Amino acid sequence: MSDPKQENWDKTRQRTNYYARYSSLAFQMLGTILLFTYAGYKLDEWQQNKVPVWTLILSLLSIGGSLYMFIRGLPKN
Repeated sequence: MSDPKQENWDKTRQRTNYYARYSSLAFQMLGTILLFTYAGYKLDEWQQNKVPVWTLILSLLSIGGSLYMFIRGLPKN
């Protein structure tokens, strides 16, 4: 028979690993979106655009890229 404390420890460690993996993916997504949106804002500011075209384009591209990275980071199970 296996030790119940060891089984409880293994489950806790597995939950912690999942939490760490998904929280790191969330921070990576947030960083990517913020970086691309800021770059678009600065491009619009530099070009003195009345309509924030670059901000819109780069923010949408960053959302798509972040979702792609999130899907690639999901476990295969």
